[in-house]
Amino acid sequence: MRQFVTAYVGFLLFWAALPSAVFSQEKMTPVKVAEGVYMFENSRGSGNSTVVITDDGVLVLDFHVGNADQTLAGIRKLTDKKVKYLISSHSAGDHASGAWHFREDRPIYIAAKNQVQDMFMQEGAEFDERKNSNEKRYAAYKGKELVRPDIGFDGSMTLYFGGLTFHITAEGRGHSTGDLTVFIPQKRLMLMGDLLDTEIHPGQGESAGVWFSNVKGWIEILDRIMARNLPVETYVPGHGPVHLGRGVKDLEEQKRYFVVMRDEVAKMIAAGKTLEQIEKEFKIPQEFAHYKRPERLKQFYKLFYNQLIEKGY
Repeated sequence: MRQFVTAYVGFLLFWAALPSAVFSQEKMTPVKVAEGVYMFENSRGSGNSTVVITDDGVLVLDFHVGNADQTLAGIRKLTDKKVKYLISSHSAGDHASGAWHFREDRPIYIAAKNQVQDMFMQEGAEFDERKNSNEKRYAAYKGKELVRPDIGFDGSMTLYFGGLTFHITAEGRGHSTGDLTVFIPQKRLMLMGDLLDTEIHPGQGESAGVWFSNVKGWIEILDRIMARNLPVETYVPGHGPVHLGRGVKDLEEQKRYFVVMRDEVAKMIAAGKTLEQIEKEFKIPQEFAHYKRPERLKQFYKLFYNQLIEKGY
């Protein structure tokens, strides 16, 4: 049974059914990042969306079938311009399943080529399964269609749109099978997708129940981005609040998180601990104790453990 509750406060308060492990509600709240740029922050720490408004139209990064209607309603409050471009940072459902909501504007959808493959394979199968399910947690999928990208690219591409430059880079395998970033030099911003989570424990990159995150690859991607020394004032996260003007310190903290957490698991393995013991006994280092959603750690304990046992890193 589909359940929606609608309310209006300030920009927008649309509540939508959450297609997650526990049926609940979430809202998308617009936070101004720069002139014409808004990050719609998810109230539960699920995937954020970023909206860039130009004189020629709107570009949106990331959209979930369960809340992209809120993002679109928020855009309509901010501008009468149509959505011209969609970009998904990776193929996970909370970032790439909601393009259907923008169908009336007929935007061009851009993604890395691996995402296109995912959308035709496991992501497409998962979307159809949820759409045909009678479970409340998948109510948002009813009547929707999975829209696949119009353009899939390898390496990098540059989009010139509305007086802005969007450098779109396929960064490789880190959080997911392939994560992309979007650098907007005129705004001194980089949109990071799930390569950056702030004040929240990162989630394992998942695609239709298959887990793809690679800690070593994730760290290497962060290193490569930092080595570019780009003039970025704010890195916009895929989950968690945006830290305006914090710059590269956000990336340094994300990298340190993985290094410290992996080292703690390595110490426990060296002490003869099993995965089950690590899951029960692991103590979150104090510098990350304030992070939200500790339930996400269970998959990461398994990831750290297996990658350390298999490869040593």
